[in-house]
Amino acid sequence: MRLTRLVLRNYRVFADRLELELPAGLVGIYGANGAGKSCLVGAVPWALFGYSRTGNDEVRTAGVDEESLVEVEFDHEGHRYGVVRTVSGVNSTVRARAFVDGVLVSDGVRDTARYVRSVLGIDDASFRASAFAEQKQLSAFASATTTKRRDLVLRLLGITPLDAARDRARQDAKVARDDLARLRAVLPDLDTLVAAAGEATDAERAATLAAAEAGAALSERRRQLAVARRHHDDWTVRAAEHEALVAEGREVRRHDDAMVRRIDELGSELAGLDQARRRLDELGPRAEGLAAVERRLEGVAEVERAATAVAACATGPAPPEPDDAGVERLRVAAEHARQAMASHRALTDELRRHRDQAAVAAAESAGLSGEAGCPMCGQELGAAFEEVRAHRRHELEVADARLVESLAQVAALELAAEEAATAHRQARGVADKARQQHAAWQQGRSALRMAEQALEEARCRLDGPVRADECGRLRAEVELRRQAAAECQRLAGLLERGPRAEVELRTLVSDRESVRGRLDALREKVRGLGFSPAGLVQARNALDGAGQAEAEAEQRARKAEQMSARATARAEAAHAALAAARDQHATLVDLGDRARHLGRLAELLQAFRNQLIGAVGPRLSSQAASLFAELTDAEYDELRVDPDTYGIDIVDHGVAYGLDRFSGSETDLACLALRVAISEHLGFQSGGHIGLLVLDEVFGPLDTDRTDRMLRALERLRGRFGQVLVVTHDTEVKDQLPNAIEVLKLGGRRATARVVAAG
Repeated sequence: MRLTRLVLRNYRVFADRLELELPAGLVGIYGANGAGKSCLVGAVPWALFGYSRTGNDEVRTAGVDEESLVEVEFDHEGHRYGVVRTVSGVNSTVRARAFVDGVLVSDGVRDTARYVRSVLGIDDASFRASAFAEQKQLSAFASATTTKRRDLVLRLLGITPLDAARDRARQDAKVARDDLARLRAVLPDLDTLVAAAGEATDAERAATLAAAEAGAALSERRRQLAVARRHHDDWTVRAAEHEALVAEGREVRRHDDAMVRRIDELGSELAGLDQARRRLDELGPRAEGLAAVERRLEGVAEVERAATAVAACATGPAPPEPDDAGVERLRVAAEHARQAMASHRALTDELRRHRDQAAVAAAESAGLSGEAGCPMCGQELGAAFEEVRAHRRHELEVADARLVESLAQVAALELAAEEAATAHRQARGVADKARQQHAAWQQGRSALRMAEQALEEARCRLDGPVRADECGRLRAEVELRRQAAAECQRLAGLLERGPRAEVELRTLVSDRESVRGRLDALREKVRGLGFSPAGLVQARNALDGAGQAEAEAEQRARKAEQMSARATARAEAAHAALAAARDQHATLVDLGDRARHLGRLAELLQAFRNQLIGAVGPRLSSQAASLFAELTDAEYDELRVDPDTYGIDIVDHGVAYGLDRFSGSETDLACLALRVAISEHLGFQSGGHIGLLVLDEVFGPLDTDRTDRMLRALERLRGRFGQVLVVTHDTEVKDQLPNAIEVLKLGGRRATARVVAAG
């Protein structure tokens, strides 16, 4: 596998589109710390497998919401492959496509990852472990503790998942053994459960038979209840018919009684018609003069009401007029007093300000001496400084006196202003009260004139003067005449309806005969119905007894059904317990088998792991020793890798020494040899050869000699790897590498890169 082209756009720090043609062989990737070198090489596994140290929502350049794109092109086994992976949208949706020789072969994240694995023969974890040596990974072989170094090698070789599988198998075996012990402790006895199930079945049969017998008894009671209900319904119908006939008879009887009463009334009314004629002739003249007396009464009452209104409107002498001019003079005086007070307050504020300035000046002059400068001209005061201080004190005393005098004047003016305002308010109140009294007096005068005019008009409408107590006598006369008129109207009505009363009387006498016949027919129907209250009571008692017997039978049947249901439930529970016990016995056997199988699986996984590590250790030691001899021109006898701790020893003149005995160059080359051996072993294990090696910051703080030796060693790796990418921040290395890529750090956490021509 050889990377040929890398295209980035909006990927991490590479915001702008970046396209690099990657050279073959040894290629250095250099630039300042934090420029984005690791991001550049990290784009390869992300494009191929979707692996990223962060989430997909952090792949795009910070602050850029457009689509992120990474395209990787590589040659492998005679074909050119291309993989494109993008992130877009607010949900950071990932899309991937794969091409071979320019033809689209997969479209989709899963399909593309599956296709890349089929082409390279390894997954993403194996690809990173074999092709990528991350920062500080080489130094970990030499400086890390035995446990950490061993974990690192096993993780790179892919053996760590085997340890996890072994531990899970051991844990599952322990859980199965614990479950087996708990189940064995609570395992029930099958013979006891079989006997209990038989007893429950017998009890269920007996309860079912009792429930059937109670159901038959209930059916018979329900039949008897139906017969009693039909008998009672028949009596109920006859009772309703009897009640209807009696009610109808009562109504006919009431109608007959009403006809008798009306016949008597009409007879009395016809007999009194002659007396009504005589009474009408007697009351007629009295009722005829009612209208004239009513008119005289209305006029007299109107005169009395007008006279009462005149008496009520009596008024006294006119009240005095309000003194508006005096009120205005007092208002002007109050306004002048207020303005004088406000003016003197402003003067007092100005005096207070001058007093404060004099106090500040006096305080400043207290610190003057003969050497001090004059506040006015700046020359030395000499002996005059006492005069200056005395002058300042005098100014303060004058300001205090003027301020005290002004404050006293302000107080006097405030008192005068308040007195003037009070006098104005009192005068205004007196004037308002006088104005209200005068308005009320004028209103009373107007009402009196109107009442006197109404009285005169009422007297003019009367014929003659009003006599004393005439109104009372007229009211009594009107009441008598109204009674006479009402009696005349009633008597006239009686005389007018006399012929109609004779016709109604004849009709009522005729109709009463038919009503009597109807009443006799109803009495005959009641006798033929044969109803008696005692029979209805007897039928109701029989129905109640049958209902009570049916309810008792239903209660016994329900109780029998409940007992049958409980017996059935107990039988089902007993059989279920028996079945569960049999299942538990079967589960006990299965758990025993599972515990044994899981224990055996853990032993097999441990044996396989030991065998795998035992085979890997010598192979890694052999491969690392061969590469170390090649990198050092066989300067030392041998490089040994401990198969248990993966510690590195260098054999020099037949004696094995640890890495701490040697210089940094030999240590770097030994760790590089072991890391490359791990990569080659993974390729051998997967059945393919990647041919790519990425070393991230393997130089570290190397001196010139160590850097030269490491570069020569990397150059020799070209025989084992078709392409070696070396990431370093040492800019001086670029002149010693055949090919280089420079990563340039831009402002705003942005970066770009360019291929530097071979030197």
